[in-house]
Amino acid sequence: MRYITTWLANEPLQSPIIIEMSDDRQKTAKESKGFRNQLKTLIGLRSRSTPQSRSDSPSTVVPVPVLATDQKLLAKYTRFRILVIGRANAGKTTLLNRVCNTTEEPSIYDQDKNLLEPTSERGIHDVRRSFVFKSNPGFIFHDSPGFEAGGEEELKAVMNFIQESSKAKDVDDQIHVIWFCFNPDVARPLLPLEEKFFNEDRSWNVPVVAIFMKFDDLIKQVYNRGQDKLENTKRALDTLEKKFKEPLSRYKFQPRAYVRFMALHKDDGNHQEQVGELIKQTAASIDNHALKMLFVTVQRNNLEVCIECVVNDNIFVSTFNIRDMVSRAACWFGHCYIKSHVRIHLGVMI
Repeated sequence: MRYITTWLANEPLQSPIIIEMSDDRQKTAKESKGFRNQLKTLIGLRSRSTPQSRSDSPSTVVPVPVLATDQKLLAKYTRFRILVIGRANAGKTTLLNRVCNTTEEPSIYDQDKNLLEPTSERGIHDVRRSFVFKSNPGFIFHDSPGFEAGGEEELKAVMNFIQESSKAKDVDDQIHVIWFCFNPDVARPLLPLEEKFFNEDRSWNVPVVAIFMKFDDLIKQVYNRGQDKLENTKRALDTLEKKFKEPLSRYKFQPRAYVRFMALHKDDGNHQEQVGELIKQTAASIDNHALKMLFVTVQRNNLEVCIECVVNDNIFVSTFNIRDMVSRAACWFGHCYIKSHVRIHLGVMI
């Protein structure tokens, strides 16, 4: 919403624009073009003839696929599969609870998609097992315990699993994104097997988002009593940059995005705001337009990322009519249904 508010503020309206469209009213090409020009004028973009990306936007403008293709994808696929990797006690369970906004235990399935009963073996780490939270069944998660010393077999198992899933014909069976969780320990910044994960040759191209958990613990690790809270936070940020982000950026297959969390376990914290940033950066890391749309519609934390994707996806397009533009915009919202009669209100709150 931030971008829309800012752009509209450049050209304040005296009254809202109302566009009404129904099946018995056909828009001509000239009328459609006129509306698009009106819209571009209102948000100060008429002068731009080519798309331009924004570094803090969750998506980069890309060539727009056929509308019907996206609609078919959303009708057929409703699950987005994420592999979560991280050392023990990195806070992965807390992270997923916050992402799905729940405290419930997940339903766990074996590799044949059979529901596992709550027994002692149910909690055994197996990257091929999937789990789902009832609060957001659109996300399917897989968990790897990370690559501690002596964990070569675990690394091999994870790499093989990603490789096999990338070849799956069914989109629902593919791993779409990897969330790699780091517990920023100054004494053990990056382990050899973690470095190997980011350097080892692979044929798959699954985007990886680096997540730095427990940033508040890192502040304690580098805390200097002679400095105030702001200065100590900056010390921690500098340490995070030097010990983690800079080395990761030099690896052969570096993460596509970086996110940090702090005090995620506290119920009175701003955890939903932090999760919103993770959603935004994850969306930004996905190059495939259809998969980006699938992720944005499945997530339930960040309405802003839906709106920004709609703006990036539609504002520069001049190849389809108003009805198609409205339909295309609705595809980015998971619970939006298109009817034959559409009314658009576009205005500025004063």
